[in-house]
Amino acid sequence: MPSETRAEYAARLLERGYVCLPLRAGGKHLDLEAMGYAPLHFQTLRKDLKELAFCSVAFQMSQKPPTEADVRNWFRDYTGNIGILGGFSDLLVLDFDKAAGYRAWQENHRDLTSRTPVARSPNGFHVYLRTREPTVSSSLHFGMRRVGHVKALGGYIVASPSTLKDGGGYSWLANQSPFDLEPQPIENLASLSLGPVSPLKRYYDRVLKRGYFDRP
Repeated sequence: MPSETRAEYAARLLERGYVCLPLRAGGKHLDLEAMGYAPLHFQTLRKDLKELAFCSVAFQMSQKPPTEADVRNWFRDYTGNIGILGGFSDLLVLDFDKAAGYRAWQENHRDLTSRTPVARSPNGFHVYLRTREPTVSSSLHFGMRRVGHVKALGGYIVASPSTLKDGGGYSWLANQSPFDLEPQPIENLASLSLGPVSPLKRYYDRVLKRGYFDRP
């Protein structure tokens, strides 16, 4: 994005079906003030209030998205980082914390990952998809291993061209930005051999009747 402002970049992404959110400079947290919300967690320094605010704002935006005017206003003269909202237009992002976890999963999904937007994060990868059923943000498990997070309803992902205070950055892979490719549709996480919890936990939840159920 060398020659365009953040406002122009966010507006172009909105045309492609992505809602950009302002994040605080050098970090991953929503800039609630830039969006017109009172950041109550700053007054109390309570983590539970921060998580409630972030999840609530993200879910609300996915159901009632901002207008182009809203987005341009948020990012006018803005120099902080940029997030992309999960859940809007059924967007789901696989956030692999480490490159090794991504590579292990990608072995059987190279065709999919070559036809959908993918970004490099400081230590891993983000895979942008659209799901055919509502999906809530959660942890991401591949087999018994926890490999990252799912960013969907109630969540957001840090996106290019954001940079962190420690120097880490986010960038789209060559020819795999949202301006190059449309996110590929999937049925659900299970169709990709992924899940929000490990198979072992699902087994124990089922045996102990702790709220887990299979679809009929």
